[in-house]
Amino acid sequence: MTTTRTDPLSRRGALPGLLVALCVGLFSSSALAADEVRLLKAVSTVSSRYGQTWQDVTYLLVVKNLAYEKQVAIHDKQPDGTWIDLAASYAGDAGTGHELWKVTRQYQSWGTSPQPTRDLEFVAKYTVNGQTYWDNNGGANYQLVRTNGPLLPRANVLVGSSYWQPTGEVDIGIDVKNLAYTKSVTVVYSTDNWATSHEVAAAFVPGYSVGYAYISSPNPYGVERWQARIPAGSGTPQYYIRYEVNGQTYWDNNFGYNYPPIYPPL
Repeated sequence: MTTTRTDPLSRRGALPGLLVALCVGLFSSSALAADEVRLLKAVSTVSSRYGQTWQDVTYLLVVKNLAYEKQVAIHDKQPDGTWIDLAASYAGDAGTGHELWKVTRQYQSWGTSPQPTRDLEFVAKYTVNGQTYWDNNGGANYQLVRTNGPLLPRANVLVGSSYWQPTGEVDIGIDVKNLAYTKSVTVVYSTDNWATSHEVAAAFVPGYSVGYAYISSPNPYGVERWQARIPAGSGTPQYYIRYEVNGQTYWDNNFGYNYPPIYPPL
C-alpha cells in the first residue's frame, strides 16, 4: 500500500470526513505492515553522572526483504510537535526473508532546561519499491517514557545483553513479558557446536543498571529482567533462551542463528 500523507501519525484534521478517511488509512497501513515492518523492541534509559544527564534510545525493527534498495526509519515526534525520520542501519539477517534494522540516539541536552531528556512518541517506517509501510501500533503510535527501559510490542522473550567475565563466565540479561507469576526462564547452551548441550536457569532481578542508568523490573510495560550465567569451560558458547509460562513455551534463538557470547545491550 502506498501512502501519500506527509505525516501519517497526526491526530489533527480539519474536516470530520477527512479525519475518518485518515483513520481508516492508518488502521489499514498498520494491518498491512504487520509483515512488512514491525517494531521488535525499543529501549530508553536516562543516565546521570558528574552533574550531567543524558538519554540513550535504541530501536530494533524487523522488515521484510522486498528489495535490496530500501529505507527504514523511526518516524519520531519532536518536542515542538513536528515529526522527523531517524534513519535505521542494517543490523543482520532476521531469518525467513526478513532483516533486522537498528536506530540508536543519545540526547545530552534535548530542549531547554530543565528538560534535558524527553518521553517518546514514534512509529516504524519502511519505504521500498515505491511504497511506504507503517507500523503505528494500531493507530495509537508507540509511547515510551524516558526512564522506563524496554518496550516489547510483540516478543515475549528477548536477550537484552551478554558479556564475557574475566573469569571466562558469560553473564546474560534476558527481557521477558510478565505473562504470569509462575514462570521458568532457561539458557540452553553448547560449547562444542551442539554435539552436546547444557542448561542453566535464569533468576528474576528486581532492578538492574545499564551504564549509569537504573531500570525497574518489572517496568511499567510488564517487562521483567532475568539473569543467568554460563559457567567457564572449554570452547566458545552459543546459546538460546527458553521461556515457559501458562503451559506455553516461547523461544529466542536470534532468528535461528543462536547467540554469541557477546551481545550489545538493547
